[in-house]
Amino acid sequence: MKRTAVFLPLVLLSWVWLAAQTPQGRISGRVSDETGAVIAYASVTILNEGTGIQRVLETNAVGEYVAPNLTPGLYTIVVNAPSFRRFERKGLRLEVATDIRADFALKPGAATEVITVTGEQALVDTVTDQLGGTLTNKFINELPLQGRDFQNLLGLRPGMQRTPGGGFHSVTSNGNRLEDNNYIVDGVDDNDIYYGETVINDAGVQGTPASHLPLDAIQEFNTEQNQSADYGWKPGAVVNIGLKSGTNQYHGTGYYFHRNSAFDARNYFNPAPQALSDLLLHEFGASTGGPIIKDKWFIFGAYEGVRHKVGNPYNVESPVTTSIGDPDVSIVDAAAAAGCPGSCSPVSLQLAQLFLPNPGNTTTTSDAAAINFNFDNHNREDNFVIKSDYHLGTKHVIAGRYFYANSLQTEEDTAPSGRNGCPSPTPLQ
Repeated sequence: MKRTAVFLPLVLLSWVWLAAQTPQGRISGRVSDETGAVIAYASVTILNEGTGIQRVLETNAVGEYVAPNLTPGLYTIVVNAPSFRRFERKGLRLEVATDIRADFALKPGAATEVITVTGEQALVDTVTDQLGGTLTNKFINELPLQGRDFQNLLGLRPGMQRTPGGGFHSVTSNGNRLEDNNYIVDGVDDNDIYYGETVINDAGVQGTPASHLPLDAIQEFNTEQNQSADYGWKPGAVVNIGLKSGTNQYHGTGYYFHRNSAFDARNYFNPAPQALSDLLLHEFGASTGGPIIKDKWFIFGAYEGVRHKVGNPYNVESPVTTSIGDPDVSIVDAAAAAGCPGSCSPVSLQLAQLFLPNPGNTTTTSDAAAINFNFDNHNREDNFVIKSDYHLGTKHVIAGRYFYANSLQTEEDTAPSGRNGCPSPTPLQ
């Protein structure tokens, strides 16, 4: 079975447009002096350390400032005011779809004097009442992750659970239904209309993912429960994924993961002396990003390939194909007891010849032989994503993303049982 998916949104963003379901974040705060008195009309410069894009603001009459629709990443904030020392705060991490607060207390002095603070903000969210949290690319790549499927990390966030084995309809949030989660990729809807699952990394044949969003393309993702009205639509968790963007520095990764049954212990259902079931997993890929025009136009791309072969140890009993005097075990004795060949269907006689040879044991009658029908599952995937960001100025950005996935899966069929005793539909991919 073959599945092809194409994901091609083009988004026009403006910092004065407060859009719902966006991966962008917001920085706000207050500027005051050491006594707590607010400083009005102070200059606040917010600089993206990766792209060099900056935004210049002024505090209002009560010393407040707000910078919405900022691309996730590391930021430097510089605050200037007459008769006060310049204040710089570096390494402030803005995560996907989050609000952070950065307040500044300026000290009297000349503008040529600079106070520099380096470090990230506290992990406690003091701006919103939303539950959840963020997993950065560092954690995504360094944590053990079966199948390189980001969904297998959802269980690390508060209130999120995934049923053992994963696959189709397996992610729940705080007791909500399995289809009640809201998946968003870079601000674009990623929900399967029929099943309510994610489209990217959706289950294919027998629950195996039919596509993978390359992990090295994910800057970070977060889950949000008790979310604001911006998201609406579903009562479950919002799974908000932010893709990487190019920066002023060229960067890239390459990887290869391998697993082989030659190094594995036996499966419980695959005992000796049966042949060890096949297991051969290959996952490989690369990513790269950088500037097309420095401080202006950036591009990022990632590819991930999958080549899997997984055995299915399955034992069945074959009747004895010689006469041992017991029609309950021997197909020959059963045919004789039924009066064959005269009273037997020719089709039945023909099928009886197809049993695998099993001479049995002439001293006992409990000799049905176990035969291992091991049908290997095969899975091939090719996935890639390209993203480009063009900054028209400090207020407007054009961003385009293209995701493509192609898979071919051949797997042993089963009769799955679903919730409440009813069969679960297996999506045809």
